[in-house]
Amino acid sequence: METVFFTSEPIILLILTLITVALIILGRKLELPQLPIIIVVYSLGLLIYHTIGVNYNPSNVSPYYYSIGADLILLFLGFITYLWIDDIVAKNKNLKSYSDILSWFWDKL
Repeated sequence: METVFFTSEPIILLILTLITVALIILGRKLELPQLPIIIVVYSLGLLIYHTIGVNYNPSNVSPYYYSIGADLILLFLGFITYLWIDDIVAKNKNLKSYSDILSWFWDKL
């Protein structure tokens, strides 16, 4: 019997959330926009892992779908956090930001 790493399990989701929050806080305090890229990389890895798992076990796909949803949320959070920290670092150091796509959102906050 094979064991599958589901991110939809509560303890795994809690651990991933704590790691994600820790990387966001560290990236913000150290002003390193590269730290949220770690979130993007492990989210993509988990997304690929669960997507492949759907093809190997088509009889019970609902845990895979919940895990894929959690992976997509983490991926989105990592990407938005990267843009946010990059914008903060660019403003503090008078550099050009990678992308100013979300300036309309930051201005409303």
